[in-house]
Amino acid sequence: MSTGAHGQVAGVVVLYNPAAGVLDNINSYLSQIGRLFAVDNSETPDPDVMQQLAAMPGVTYHANGGNLGVASALNIGAKLALAYGYSYLLTMDQDSQAAPDMVKNMLACLAGQEATTGIVAPFLVRKSNDEHLSRTSCERVLTAMTSGSLLNLTAYRSVGPFRDDYFIDFIDNEYGLRLNMHDFSVIRTFSARLKHNVGSPLKVSLAGVSFALTSHPPLRKYYKTRNRLYLAQSYFHKFPGYCIKDFLRFWGELVRLFLFEEQKWNKLNMMIKGIADFRKGRSGRYEDFHEGNR
Repeated sequence: MSTGAHGQVAGVVVLYNPAAGVLDNINSYLSQIGRLFAVDNSETPDPDVMQQLAAMPGVTYHANGGNLGVASALNIGAKLALAYGYSYLLTMDQDSQAAPDMVKNMLACLAGQEATTGIVAPFLVRKSNDEHLSRTSCERVLTAMTSGSLLNLTAYRSVGPFRDDYFIDFIDNEYGLRLNMHDFSVIRTFSARLKHNVGSPLKVSLAGVSFALTSHPPLRKYYKTRNRLYLAQSYFHKFPGYCIKDFLRFWGELVRLFLFEEQKWNKLNMMIKGIADFRKGRSGRYEDFHEGNR
């Protein structure tokens, strides 16, 4: 368990039917924080994983007894961190792995601007962006991915919790825009590095050139479509440029779906359902107003 500056930092990792490798991922950052809250959204938690987590020093295991969504799990972690007296919360996905100095380098970015910074985010390392690894600067951005981010709990209390009704997807986008709207900055530092899997890898070839894309299952297409519409509805007046770029990104994803992805019509059907549910004002978990899970 860490002391000093790192002792101000708690962590939350959101679990959902985790694979055995989750323990290695947790160990990559456990020594960098004061305490970790492992919040498990699994309908049937793995007893072996539960036992191993409970035996790890500095880990508090919390089972939700079902899938309450990513936002609810993050909010549980934030409330626990506040109850324990921590100032910052490292938010992690179960498939993310931190560099040994990630938290230290994010804390360094905070120096002198703790009161006005809502989130410090790491740089997501991929093979295709190795050229950025020598950069150490801290830059302001509008949004940052949840996993690996260091959340200022003072800002969290000020702007409110993550949106439970989003359930999954665009939770981080919405929170970043909300922080900016309340004059809290979101900062990314290239000296703090995170390895993270975004969706399922998809290798494709076009005009003889091979490259990798990311693919999501049909249910994620539903949430991404629905929630980006709610985000645009809430923030277009304040961040029109961001929302227009995301609208263009949506059309790019649609083209990619038809050109390269499998389950095209199933995924398109779920996207249409996302649009329909947005128009009906529905939010929260898909299964709460649709039979079955596709």
